Amino acid sequence: MKPRIIALTACLLAACNQSGTQSDESLAVSKEQPSGLEKAAIEAGVIPDVRNVSLSGAFERQSDLGEDRFCAVGNDEAGYQIGLLAVFGPDSKCEGLGAARRLGEDIEIILDSEQRCGFTASFDGVSLRFPGNLPETCASYCTPRAVLDGVSFYLVGEGDAVARSTRGREIDSLCPSG
Repeated sequence: MKPRIIALTACLLAACNQSGTQSDESLAVSKEQPSGLEKAAIEAGVIPDVRNVSLSGAFERQSDLGEDRFCAVGNDEAGYQIGLLAVFGPDSKCEGLGAARRLGEDIEIILDSEQRCGFTASFDGVSLRFPGNLPETCASYCTPRAVLDGVSFYLVGEGDAVARSTRGREIDSLCPSG
């Protein structure tokens, strides 16, 4: 009886070890292909297929402190020109211009209208979310008591034309035409 238990335990451990490890190739495929649950939600129209949604467009977020705005003009192949405004009250804000490059759900953002500020945001086809701990150089885009850390925006209109209508406070057009 004991040899059977030992053999069964060994088989179970081997199976756990095999299912717990994935090759780099299978990890890359799983990032590109939606899971079964995601696929069903996409087919039902519950969530967008992020692979088919462009970053080009206007994003906003309303709060009691004001309206945050983000815009992107361009495409996945050539990259994007971006602009943003995050409002923290009548006299507090973050505002800047830069560029972005999309790698699936990761958006590499470089703000360069002040000090160079680079970070990776996430985009799920509906919302764009900045990480909660940005480089110190990102503070150059903000007035005192304002930060870009953890800011998020929601897609409100797709396409370059909509993005070009996005206005800032000190920067008239956050996504200019040229």
